[in-house]
Formats: sequence, C-alpha cells, structure tokens
Amino acid sequence: MSGPVGEGSASDEPTARTSDPQGSEFVSRYGGPGQRPATWDVPPHHDATCEPRPAGAGSTVVRMQRVVVVSVACALLLVLVACGGGGSGHDAVDASFTRFDGSQASIRDYRGKPVVMNFFSSTCVPCQTEMPALEHIHRTAGDKVTFLGLDVQDTAESGRAFVESVGVTWDMGRDPDASILQSLGGTALPTTVLLDADGRIVYQHLGALEVPDLEKQLRQHGFIT
Repeated sequence: MSGPVGEGSASDEPTARTSDPQGSEFVSRYGGPGQRPATWDVPPHHDATCEPRPAGAGSTVVRMQRVVVVSVACALLLVLVACGGGGSGHDAVDASFTRFDGSQASIRDYRGKPVVMNFFSSTCVPCQTEMPALEHIHRTAGDKVTFLGLDVQDTAESGRAFVESVGVTWDMGRDPDASILQSLGGTALPTTVLLDADGRIVYQHLGALEVPDLEKQLRQHGFIT
C-alpha cells in the first residue's frame, strides 16, 4: 500500500493480520479481506495466528511472559469479534471530520436516521471492490438509511478523484490519521460501521461487504424492509 499520510508509532498490542509490515491484504475473523495503511498509529503486525513478533533485547522470561499476555489478549479479541458482528454500543458515536471541500461536519449531524459509515482508502483494493455494492444499497434504500464515507489515508485531492471515479453519491469526509476509525476499534480497511438513529453502533464489519451481507444487517435491525 502506498501514499502514507501522517505519522504513527508502534505498540506491543496484538492484531490479527498478516506479518507484512506494510499492511497488505489479510483474511480476518470478520469474514473478509482488509488492508492497513502503513503509517497508522496502531499496533505492529502479527500473523494470522496472533503470534507476537520477535522481541527485542531482554530475558527469555520476559519474552515468555509477553507471549502469555498476548495469547490471552488475542483469545479475548476473537471472542468479541467472532463471526464479523459488532455488539451494540451504549454511547453514541460523536466525532468531527472535514469534508473534501474543506467544510466541517460531525457524525452527530446524522442522527435521526440509521447510518452506514464506511472507512476506505483509494489504495485499498477491497475498498475498491465493495464500493459498487454500497452504492447499490444506497440507491435502493433511498432516504431510509444515510451513507457516510470516511477516507482514511488519501489527500483530499486523491480521495475526491477516487470517489468520482467509482461513481459514489453519498456523503464523504476525511479521517486522514485514522483517529475516528481507531476510536471505534477499527484496525484495517475497509471497515463498515452501522449506527442506529441515535448514533449507537449496532454492527461493525472488517472486510469488503457484498449486497446480501449489508442488506441482511439492515433488515435485521429494522432499518429496511
């Protein structure tokens, strides 16, 4: 993946992804592939088995303790996100962002209707392949559901060009340092978050969505018939 924006620092927390340090495609527990921009301020990569990367200088005892902690954390993570679903949140999502035209907006502005919030990047291949499916549902759902896209890595110019090239017609904004995505627990792209009319998360998915998948979730939560 190319075109880094912003700066990031690594930590020692585990993530279920490939060991590619540049964040290439991986198969997630959420049921779809995802990509991670190389410069996010998120934990370093581990492989699909959640095994930690080789430790630096330190004793064998310390390294073994880290393995145990990471293993427990991975097990808890998989329990929480297994099968691609995200539980409903008690607190409404409230974050400000900048649109491609430079104007300011807030996720709070979209309350009153369900929201499909999609985090993407022009350099993310799964993001490119899922856009037509999201646009199809956006058109068929009409005004029952609001769609909001947040571009995570691109410049405003490249993000706008990508949106125009794929023919997306819903609202768009920018999350260049992935701060909004990370605040929702997101770690890779594409990530789609479904909010109820009060702004609370009722579903979260990592990986490309297809039309039947998203329609099922919208119907399950009573947002479409």
